[in-house]
Amino acid sequence: MFYSGKIKTKSTKKYKISYSSFASGMNTEVDDNLLPHKQGKIVFNYQIKNGALKTGLGFTELYLPNVYPEELGENRVIDIYENKNITNLWHFRYYDSLNEERRHKIMYTTIDGDLCYFDVFHYLTNSFKVPDIPLFTSVPVAINYRLNSEDCMIFSSPTDSMLVFTQNHLAKTYDDAPKLVSVCIHYERLFAILEGERNTLVFSANLDPTDWDYELDQAGFIQMVDERGSMCALVSFNDYVYVFRDYGVARVSAYGSLEDFSVSQLFISSVKIYGGTVCSCGDRIMFLAKDGVHYFSGYTTTKLDLGIESLFENVENENASAVFHNGKYYLACRLNFPDDEKIGCEEEEYKNNTLIEYDLKSGEINILRGVDINKMISLEEGNVSKLIACFNGKYANKMGQLTHDGRVFGTTLKGVWTSPNSNLGYPGQTKQIKEIFLKSKFDSKVVVKSNLEKKEYYVKGKDCTQRIKTNVKGEYIQISFVAENADAEISCPEVVLSVYG
Repeated sequence: MFYSGKIKTKSTKKYKISYSSFASGMNTEVDDNLLPHKQGKIVFNYQIKNGALKTGLGFTELYLPNVYPEELGENRVIDIYENKNITNLWHFRYYDSLNEERRHKIMYTTIDGDLCYFDVFHYLTNSFKVPDIPLFTSVPVAINYRLNSEDCMIFSSPTDSMLVFTQNHLAKTYDDAPKLVSVCIHYERLFAILEGERNTLVFSANLDPTDWDYELDQAGFIQMVDERGSMCALVSFNDYVYVFRDYGVARVSAYGSLEDFSVSQLFISSVKIYGGTVCSCGDRIMFLAKDGVHYFSGYTTTKLDLGIESLFENVENENASAVFHNGKYYLACRLNFPDDEKIGCEEEEYKNNTLIEYDLKSGEINILRGVDINKMISLEEGNVSKLIACFNGKYANKMGQLTHDGRVFGTTLKGVWTSPNSNLGYPGQTKQIKEIFLKSKFDSKVVVKSNLEKKEYYVKGKDCTQRIKTNVKGEYIQISFVAENADAEISCPEVVLSVYG
């Protein structure tokens, strides 16, 4: 018997997905099926520049200028005192009255409580320990000040006497001074959070941060006991002292006589603020709270939409720290990446695993994953512009500077850009990734994954566009561009696929 009817076959349509620019960055907040496939779901250890994926951030040993002989240039690698672990660091600026010039030192404390220093502009590579002073029994805070017409650094910790270090390498302790945990200078007074319950703001006598005699009405204190919790950080900003608390911010008007001091509680936060991340950044104050990064104008607080807020979930960031450098807010913190990767420091115990670089002008972010940063400072002086850091874990005995080479002290960090795992807007239909075009200047890898299979394709670095033939089928598709050798420059990928309907 013959049937004249036609047999229906599945229709096939061919499409292209063009990654004309990676500038869309990263977004972990939107559901994969709603997120454009050319926007990254997970992106780390790349820098996104001019729409391309390029070599990511990194750290190398600290190099400083060699001032004698000058032709040697910047080739001093600083030796850490007795190769000990570093617990904190500061930039000491002072005027050398003997030689009539501005001078600069980097000061730091070690795990054994030593206070050490080295010169920024010099020819020696040595670090020196400040002699004849008590060892710090806990990590101090410190601040630059001019006391009795002489520049100095004031150190205080929760368990030690206040210490004043002068440019002549002399140090003096003040046993009667209170134990302080966060400090700022405002109208020639030292304001600080008193160790203990951390609900008391203390301030020194005018022009003398070593004078804490409350009975003479020179020094004083302000207590804040309410639902906003303990104090965690102080910032002198726009003629006020701002007191950041666990769950809010207070503003202290502190000029004129003590009778004129006043306090205003500005707002209550529903999530915890991490005091180590509070940082003055030009016209605003930035900080990390449990739900993400915020900026404070002096009156109102706004939560930034970085697109990565879910990565802060289910982690504590009590060890997070931040610094403002070259127009960018750098945040060392702990993120909860939604993958099974173990990058760098994640292979061992760690406190922080990420450095977020946030550009205040453009709003762009870059993520360095796999480095456990302890503290950071910004060194901006003359022709020297460096972000300097000390570390936890295996690099705790090193002091490093931020680089753009995708390596941490010579160790390569893998770069990953991963698309959403989505149905590409065609639910219930099978897709077949036929081929991928891309330009990759350095060796890289393309990973194509579906709900049915996963394949990897190695790409040899070339200056021209290359064609990769693939044959991966499935309803849900995810594509990753991986750089395992630090150097990266990937641009203009285009995916050709068929959709069977």
